[in-house]
Amino acid sequence: MPRSTAFAGLALLTLAVIPAIAHAAPAKDHEKPRHRNSIPPKTIAPVTGPGEPEEVSVRGGIRSANGVTNTTPGGGLMARQTKAGAQSAITRDFIAKQAPTSNAIAMISALPGVISASTDPLGQSSTAMSIRGLQQAEIGFVYEGIPINDSINYTPYVQAMVDTDNIQSVTVAQGAPDIGAPVYNDVGGLVTIGLRGPLDRRGGTASLSYGSKSLEREFIRYDTGEIGHSGIKGFASFSSTTNDQWRGSGDFRKFHVDSKLIRNWGEGSSAGLTFSYDNWQQANYRPMTLAQWKQYGNSFNYDKTYSPGNTNWVGLRQYQRRSTVLIAPVKLRLSHELTLDVTPAYMNYSEFYFGGVSIANKGSYFGNQPITNFNLPDQINGRTTALSINPVPQKTGFLNTALSWHRGHNTARLGYIYNYIALEEPIYYAPVDRQGNIANYYNKYTISLPGGRQYRTLDMNFVHQMNEIFIEDTLNLLDDKLVLEAGLRYLMITRAATNLIPGVTRYRVGASYAQPLPQVSASYQITPHDQIYIDGTTAYRAPASVQVYGEVFSTSSPIPASQQRSLKGEYSIGEEIGYRHYSLVNISVSLFNYNITNNQITSSQYINGIPLPSPIEAGGKTSRGIQGEIGLRPWHHWSPYVSAQYLHATTDNNIAVAGDLLPTRGKRAVQSPAFSAALGLSYDDGTIFGNFLFSYVGSQYATIMNDEKIPAYETANITLGYRLRQLWFANHPQLQLNVVNLGAKNYLSGFQSISNNAKPTKGIYGTTIAGSSPLYLSAGGIAAIASLTTGF
Repeated sequence: MPRSTAFAGLALLTLAVIPAIAHAAPAKDHEKPRHRNSIPPKTIAPVTGPGEPEEVSVRGGIRSANGVTNTTPGGGLMARQTKAGAQSAITRDFIAKQAPTSNAIAMISALPGVISASTDPLGQSSTAMSIRGLQQAEIGFVYEGIPINDSINYTPYVQAMVDTDNIQSVTVAQGAPDIGAPVYNDVGGLVTIGLRGPLDRRGGTASLSYGSKSLEREFIRYDTGEIGHSGIKGFASFSSTTNDQWRGSGDFRKFHVDSKLIRNWGEGSSAGLTFSYDNWQQANYRPMTLAQWKQYGNSFNYDKTYSPGNTNWVGLRQYQRRSTVLIAPVKLRLSHELTLDVTPAYMNYSEFYFGGVSIANKGSYFGNQPITNFNLPDQINGRTTALSINPVPQKTGFLNTALSWHRGHNTARLGYIYNYIALEEPIYYAPVDRQGNIANYYNKYTISLPGGRQYRTLDMNFVHQMNEIFIEDTLNLLDDKLVLEAGLRYLMITRAATNLIPGVTRYRVGASYAQPLPQVSASYQITPHDQIYIDGTTAYRAPASVQVYGEVFSTSSPIPASQQRSLKGEYSIGEEIGYRHYSLVNISVSLFNYNITNNQITSSQYINGIPLPSPIEAGGKTSRGIQGEIGLRPWHHWSPYVSAQYLHATTDNNIAVAGDLLPTRGKRAVQSPAFSAALGLSYDDGTIFGNFLFSYVGSQYATIMNDEKIPAYETANITLGYRLRQLWFANHPQLQLNVVNLGAKNYLSGFQSISNNAKPTKGIYGTTIAGSSPLYLSAGGIAAIASLTTGF
């Protein structure tokens, strides 16, 4: 189908909307902006968390086609917070000025405690992150009231959920998440993505972007305004993105649809329907060891052309993902005191991981059964090159409910959350001929056993059910200056899996997890500008990874390449104390402490050319430190911002390896830089705008023994733009230039895999434990993206 046809067809398929956001103090007359694109001071409140909107003081604002108002302190990096716990948020004032190809994880990297790693400066590929030294798989992600982490490995596919153009805000709760958050892996905090609401009037936005690596992106959004006199509003958007891969060969292609319908009635009642569709395909980037990085740098890539027997050809190293999401939030004001929130959802995710492998015609195995003669096609010296195929189709049903009762100074909340996931995950193979043509695996032309059965090295059926109940009470005292909160959530998870490969340790395996999780907090508003808070929290994460429930075999061994393991859930106890000040200069600082038991470090291993999650049991962990941020309210159109964190995170136990103990007690925790910081500067007078962001990340250990690490690195991004008021039919058209990774420095940005020790190490009892090299993600190179955006 031609792109123009798909563009028009998909753009008109669906509609969407979210309520407009918050309120703030009016500006004094002498503080009103004087430029032609200014608007009168008004009430604005960006979404800053999963509960009620937080207030943000503003001083006037500007008009723009993409939602920028220039009202948030720090150039959109420091929206006001009131929660009794560390929390930060970015708004449209920052989001809209970033590269349109970026994603939510990349955009929050300037917030205190957040470390984000990417494999390309365009922000297209999967990203990895940590908060306060806790890994991405330990962080909950919520969008429109539903969890968006992968059900097994907890990877958040934020790029596939919503276009950057439609994100109103991203809120990071570095410590204690909302007690009713519908996630079960949030020991490291919670990231909440808020959808950008529609215009009250009919209109829309269109944008064209071109840039480095043949980047081409089109985006269009149409807002209905109120449809007739029905009270229904909505929007629909469509985007198309293509570009060459940043390193090596291959390309990236993505089509995306966002939409929502909503109807408000009465005093606070509403019903909506949100729809999201994403089709994402890309060539993978090749991870590398430290030695390979030092020798080859960014030239260490998958091969551009195929030669017979080459399993490192980029054509075999691909990733595809298709997602369809339906969310139907309903809010009912049952009485003046009683409110019911119900959010049912259905998610259908279809992933394909691909790799390359060489299979022997004689001497291969089906599980633990030897194969006498495979009768493989296109053999070279008795072996056939094959495409490894790992489809991961997930179907998820979800329900999130909460009943709130407000009376006098007291608010009580009672909730129930249910999540059901069904997954059938195989690994099978398609032959590759001497010219590099891959058999059509969609039509089931795959390698088969001599009896005709499809050859597989994993054949798992997996079912997950989560039930959670929570209760919370909030008491406001002393003219609402003192707020006391206490709550309890009880989490219950049941998982069951079967594996049809002969030779598995157990055909049927499962586990159940149950954990009570109490929280308490208190905050006091000292003055209208100053607040202090303290909190104590608990959190839990059920074990991640397919290796806990199913065994994956290699083609060349009767022994499973990954073993079934009984792992306990990860449990944390955290405390925070903090202070906030909001005025012309805004300050937020907090001290924190975590104690974690059954810490599970997320890593990965390659089996038959496919990267599969592989958890490391690391015992106990202590993480403590201080974080802070300072942002200036827009002053003469300027808004500077600074954030920083000092972190001291350590492993508390010696780790059992190979019948011995590695002396890891007291070592620095992996992926936990001691110091990180960001400096931002924004300018926007309604016509000329721009911002600059500099980030520093200290060195990070890649091994629990602390015998290998990646060096500290710095990055810098800049945005320049010019905005008009009106040009013919175009409302507030603007030209924006984003330059990412200014200076074009290549660096190791993060981790593909973690290891216990990189070098041979003597254990506590004298055993020499062999080392294993971690694998790293490489980033770098300068990217430039020019965008033309207009309202209509």
